Formats: sequence, structure tokens, C-alpha cells
Amino acid sequence: MTDEWETKITKVTPNELLIRGYPLDDLIGSITFASGIFLIIRGELPSLAEEKVINAILVSSIDHGVTAPSAVAARTVASCGVPITTAIGAGILAIGDYHGGAGERCFKFLKECLQNRKNGQSLQELAAITVQTVREQKIRIPGFGHRYHSQDPRTIKLLKIADQEKISGVYVNFAQILAKELSDQSQKPLPLNVDGTIGAILADMGFEASTAKAFFAISRIAGLTAHILEEYTQRPVRTIIPSEAKYTGNTKRRLP
Repeated sequence: MTDEWETKITKVTPNELLIRGYPLDDLIGSITFASGIFLIIRGELPSLAEEKVINAILVSSIDHGVTAPSAVAARTVASCGVPITTAIGAGILAIGDYHGGAGERCFKFLKECLQNRKNGQSLQELAAITVQTVREQKIRIPGFGHRYHSQDPRTIKLLKIADQEKISGVYVNFAQILAKELSDQSQKPLPLNVDGTIGAILADMGFEASTAKAFFAISRIAGLTAHILEEYTQRPVRTIIPSEAKYTGNTKRRLP
């Protein structure tokens, strides 16, 4: 006799697949991939606002060039002539706390701060004492600042969409206040970056912290696929130095 265990995600029977109770063939052609991701993780279909925000999150993390550790790993392995899934796996294995993990860590940091918020304490007061404390302890808050962007364009657009769709809540608000306080006390720009933004938005949407890293990985698979396919056209088994890469693609263009 084998031990039984339960799952509420997918039911498979002859000629039928149910995803969270919905026939998969009914979902095909009826919902977006973003809605499908929301459904399978959360158990229910998203609202139109939630769908739009999740879709925006997925697009925002699709790629960040050849300098990203996951892209370097994927291209290096791809240059050895392995199957595409192996190279994708190599890229995914490079995603951790310091590459692709800042969203999860920022989510947890914001949650801890808000859980320790004193009665009657404003978000501004909480931000001021939080920044003062981390500066004294020389702790870096994850999700703030960026090695390339002094003002991350992805953050600006995501925050705008989250506000428009009325998804923004206490986590997003506190993250923005914290960013200003951090920049003021440090006397240098340390804006909320895309990872921190995603972490804050997912927190306001009721997701678990670990899903921030998962959303990054789901999105980045598309970018890794593009890098791998391009790498297959290059000289095999080559040493890849990201700083030596030269962009030869399309010049800046507008959406039709």
C-alpha cells in the first residue's frame, strides 16, 4: 500500500486536463499566459487589473543584456554545443539571491519593517528610522540602487501601471518613501530598482515572497532563449567576456 498525497493544482484523466478546475482546452485561446501563471499559482483567475500588472512584470524582466550572469552562463554553456534546454538550465542556475533575487529579499525586508511598525507611526517616520538603522549597521537594503541606472525606466513604468490599475498599496507606498529617505540620508541617488518594485507590487497583490524570484526566472527564460540561439551562430567553445560585446541590432524604434 502506498501513501496518498494531495494536490489542488492539476487533475489529469483520459481526454481531460483540469487546471485549478478549469478545462485546459477552455483556457487555450481564452486567457493570456500572464493570466495562466496567476491562475496556476494562486488558484483563481486574475482580475483585468491583476492580469495587466502581472503581464507588465513579466515583460519588465525579459532581459538585461549580455552582462547579466544568467546570460553569460547560458551563452558559455551553449557555446559547447549542448541542447537548448541544457543551456537554459545553466542560465536559470545562475539566478540566486544576488542575481534575480533582490525582489524576494526586498519583499521580505519591507514586510519585516511593516510588521514592526509601531502604532501611530507614519510610513515616513518608519522609513527614516529604518534607513538610519541600516546605515549605522552598514546594511544594504535589497531592491534599491542599480549599477547602470540612476533612474530605472522599468521601475517608473511598473509603478505607473500599478497605480493606474489600483494595485499599489502599503508595500509600494512604503518602498517609494524608503527610496527617497535612503537617497536623502545617503546624499546620493539610490532609487527603487525594478527588482524592488516587483517585490513590493507582488506583496501588495498577496503573493508569497519566493514568487518574486520565480517571476524573474519565468520571464528571463525568454531572454536566455534569445541569447542561446544567437550564441549557436558564433564560434563554438569561446571565452565570453561581456564587456567586449558590441551591440549591432536595431537602432531605437517606436512601437507601431
